[in-house]
Amino acid sequence: MVLNDKNLITCVEFGTASVNVLHGLRDKNGLPVVLGIGKAAVEGAVRKGEIIDLKLAGEALNRALEAADKAAGGVCERRNVYCIINGAGVAARQGEGQVVIFEEDHKIRRSHLQEAIQKAQNITLPIDQIQLVAFDAYYRIDSKHRVSDPLGMTGNRLDAYLHIFSANRTLIENMTNLLNNAGFENRIEFVVSSVASAYGALTREEKEEGVLLVDMGAGVTDYILIHKDGILASGILPVGTENIANDLSIGLDLPIEQCRKMLVDPVLNKKICSGTPFIEVNGAVSGTKRNIPVGSFERIIDLRLTEIFSILRERLDPGTHNPQAAAGVVFCGGGALNPMILKTLSSEMHMSVRRGTPLEIGGAVDHEDLTCRDTALLGLLKFAISSEDDVDNGNNLGDRLDSFLKNILQKTKNLTEGLKI
Repeated sequence: MVLNDKNLITCVEFGTASVNVLHGLRDKNGLPVVLGIGKAAVEGAVRKGEIIDLKLAGEALNRALEAADKAAGGVCERRNVYCIINGAGVAARQGEGQVVIFEEDHKIRRSHLQEAIQKAQNITLPIDQIQLVAFDAYYRIDSKHRVSDPLGMTGNRLDAYLHIFSANRTLIENMTNLLNNAGFENRIEFVVSSVASAYGALTREEKEEGVLLVDMGAGVTDYILIHKDGILASGILPVGTENIANDLSIGLDLPIEQCRKMLVDPVLNKKICSGTPFIEVNGAVSGTKRNIPVGSFERIIDLRLTEIFSILRERLDPGTHNPQAAAGVVFCGGGALNPMILKTLSSEMHMSVRRGTPLEIGGAVDHEDLTCRDTALLGLLKFAISSEDDVDNGNNLGDRLDSFLKNILQKTKNLTEGLKI
């Protein structure tokens, strides 16, 4: 059976460990509904967000698509696809645009906002970079007053600050070719991983108060700081749970696959939290066991985590950014399955941390079964629905500003407007 609902959306994530595919749509109320999810091991085809073997990556994508089709109960038409992009090929810059208010009443109008945003978007990118999308950061009036919505206020000058994402041209072209070969030729959109995770895990209250989202995957750790719906900072660290597993493998003389499982084993983590002194593991000789001191296990993990999160803390100066993250940290990705990692993150950032799981998702998955590993993929579906709604409704900048930017997304190609996350 072929599923060809006009609202059908496919979401794809090329992770270090697996290619993940989701088929979904929006229900009559515009809410996201999952039809099926499929995953396939990448077998070394992806490293830290970069595709290094197109043939293996394409084969993994096809297996994941077939698994998602099977879960959905039929072959889903290859129509619109949204793909997460991550790794060293992604960059973020701040754009600034200035407008002088000459009108006699000095009231800031929609035209002033649009002009400031367009000027802020006018940045020069390296020749190998493609601009993906720009989000609002904040505005200043007369270089002093920092505001989220300046429409209708008075001043002599308006400055708009945008957070602009771009990606390596080769990375985009390789992923586009893979998706074309898999049958997607109608519409292909690329979304930065941290943005997808933010759509998946953050509440309205957290975004308003200010929140830092950290997503630790197998190969990379990305972060995004949001305050009053504006993106203030984002970035990617080229380290993840695979680095921790490798440290454990070397330090404890264990197979790396066993160390990967140990990091996310809920029974093992419960024992460690309860104060057990030793961890029993399989020995090198079949049928034998080894007792590893918990202190050794924790020390190896802590050394790597301290390094990762100290780099994150340096990038986000606590004196500047902590006051803008009053809601604390939301931690998602595979790393969030380990309670030790959550604890170290809280200690290093000096903020409260909660585990981020996907919000407001229905359909073929039970909410209880969703984990922090699924946040970006399911958030991508919510992002896609917002984007599809905007295309259908024909919304423009003026419409969004009149209603204080209702979180409606614009097509990202040739984008000349700032958006709220």
